[in-house]
Amino acid sequence: MLAVFEGFGVIAVIVLTGFLAGKFDLLGPHGQQVLAKIVFYIATPTLLFTTIATTDLEFIFSSQLLATGGSAAVCALLLFCLVRFARRGTAREALFSGWAVSYVNIGNLGIPIAAYVLHDISYVAPVLLFQLLILAPIGMAILDATGPGGARHWWSPLLSIVRNPIVIGSVLGIAASGTGLTLPPVLFDPLEMMGAMSVPGALLTFGLSFRDGWSLPVKGTRAHLTLITVVKLVVQPAIAWAVGGPLLGWDGVDLLAIVITSALPTAQNVFIYSMQYKQSEGLVRDAVFITTILSVPALILVSVLLG
Repeated sequence: MLAVFEGFGVIAVIVLTGFLAGKFDLLGPHGQQVLAKIVFYIATPTLLFTTIATTDLEFIFSSQLLATGGSAAVCALLLFCLVRFARRGTAREALFSGWAVSYVNIGNLGIPIAAYVLHDISYVAPVLLFQLLILAPIGMAILDATGPGGARHWWSPLLSIVRNPIVIGSVLGIAASGTGLTLPPVLFDPLEMMGAMSVPGALLTFGLSFRDGWSLPVKGTRAHLTLITVVKLVVQPAIAWAVGGPLLGWDGVDLLAIVITSALPTAQNVFIYSMQYKQSEGLVRDAVFITTILSVPALILVSVLLG
């Protein structure tokens, strides 16, 4: 159980550092936006490329993906429909609600937990790919199509996917892994160095968002935030267990990995995207914070029951 607390401890220190940097105005008035763009356009794409390029595609596309990806897809669709039709929100609001319950913190928290609890960080690869190759492109296509001016042509959302730096990094990584391409150190090493900025960069950006103070929740979002939290930390891991265990027959550490990766909190990347697209920033920030706090007992419970 100590490993779970170690993973959260790492996150807490970096977020606190970002908060202090903002509180003392070390990065200036535009520091948060600049850092978010570095994470979005440079650090995350290179991290995805270097990670996927060195991972066996057979493992990435195993049936575990059906459990983790399936549970995420069901929860994303559930929240999208509830917000869009029951709460009569916009498509963009519904999209970020769907992301908040399906897009897990696999990079920032999943990697240390996989290393310390599961003893194999390759368990994060299927979830990472599903998020970046399925959830992110579909979501960004919706955001681009429903943004100011909308999509001019039917192929506009497809073009937005092709141009997206995160998708480009993932696709190039798959190509490198599938073909066995190995870049020389003079090229691969700097990419690794730039990719190493992604996790701390996202966490620092998250910490910077609290520099002017913060109260939970943003006015008028309490019920919405509660719904996101319950679906994220209870419904999604329950569905992942049902699909991965009884239906697909996984057990032991493999089933534990499926449920743990599904019980992770909302990813900081969703907050980065909300800033990038200027949509639901307060709600997403609150969702990241509260699910991160409450995921501690959730992950401990999962580890006790399945470990």
